[in-house]
Amino acid sequence: MSLTHPAHAGRTQLDRDTVRIALLGCGTVGSGVANLLIGSASAIAARSGVAFTLEAIAVLSLGKPRTDRIPRSLLTADARSVVLDPAVDVVIECIGGTGVAADLVETALLRGKHVVTANKDLLATRGPELRALAHARGVTITYEAAVGGAIPIVRTLTASLAGEEILEVGGVLNGTTNFILSAMFEGESYASALAKAQRLGFAESDPTNDVEGVDAAHKLAILAQLAFGRGLVTSEIPRVGITRLTPDDVTLAKRLGYRLKLVACARRDASLVTPAFVHTDHPFAQPAGPQNCIRITGRNSGSLTFAGAGAGGAPTASAVISDVVAVLRHIGVGRHVGILPVDDSLTPVTTAHEPSIPLPRIVRLHSLRDARPAREALLAAGFQARALDGVPAIRTERVDGEAPVRIEAILAAHAIVAQSIIPLWEDVDPHAYQEGSHV
Repeated sequence: MSLTHPAHAGRTQLDRDTVRIALLGCGTVGSGVANLLIGSASAIAARSGVAFTLEAIAVLSLGKPRTDRIPRSLLTADARSVVLDPAVDVVIECIGGTGVAADLVETALLRGKHVVTANKDLLATRGPELRALAHARGVTITYEAAVGGAIPIVRTLTASLAGEEILEVGGVLNGTTNFILSAMFEGESYASALAKAQRLGFAESDPTNDVEGVDAAHKLAILAQLAFGRGLVTSEIPRVGITRLTPDDVTLAKRLGYRLKLVACARRDASLVTPAFVHTDHPFAQPAGPQNCIRITGRNSGSLTFAGAGAGGAPTASAVISDVVAVLRHIGVGRHVGILPVDDSLTPVTTAHEPSIPLPRIVRLHSLRDARPAREALLAAGFQARALDGVPAIRTERVDGEAPVRIEAILAAHAIVAQSIIPLWEDVDPHAYQEGSHV
């Protein structure tokens, strides 16, 4: 059997029955991928209809103890030689980061190799460029595992909803912060919740990317690239993390019938990552522990919600294998997969054109006696504002619907201290989007 790829520069025809796969990285995710490729080889071949072999596993240290299921003969410390090997057809990248991994992925694509990756950092910052390169070389770069663990969100956007006009995409995209906020809702402090997440493997020893919203912004950038065909990258997304949230904020959420969640959302011309009060009946309030919840709103499809494990090696490895199966299937019929139109992929938008999504704010005050003067000060500054019954807080939003000005400054001018100012998540009615508008 001759497996023929599309004609393109730099890619040779695959004239053999067996596809050869190489794995870069054998950490938490990589070792899970290796175990599945080895232990479930027959099932993967049966599902894809294509035979394969695992040719090599590039690792940082050959001396590190590893499971007996991974043959030592497959291990090498020379990742670059693996990528340059003309016998390798598919490269699975599980190294992570934007350093050596970026160079290896780019080299693999230039050499006409299909790439499967779980590297959200790389895709969020260089995704448009790498997709354009894959398109030019006639190969595939797939990355279901980069967003939402085992949730099949990338394939939904690229295949199931390929003909839909997406109006909004987002949700609870970071399992680590959701685990921490769930634990805080049950009475734990931020510090103890973070320590517990680290003990259970849901948080890194350095949790900065998670708790400061960087990870969620990475994932949101990837989703926005797919949903809107735009070169949005992480640095252009306004973001706030969860490190400033206090038990008093959680208590207020409980009293008002909300949950505190780190919400990431993108519309065609707006995006944000922020802690938010979410009503307990809303889908974004439902995920507990390390779970994720992702919602896509289409003009014709309405809202589609997906939930599942968003943190941990096993769900991510499972998603990597689903991409491997997809690549094998498309190799088997001589096609490439996962390539999107790249009409604007190399023209990133700028921060000046990325306004934050306007949301009402809940301002937590020091005491009930501050509610009336705070409300009056904000009304005079052009806000709608109302006191919330029985709690030292007010709900406020701009009358004209634009992004809020600095509420802290307005209150400080009246000698009122805002203990916290947290957005209140409110959905946009899909019917409010005008035909052809970029709301």
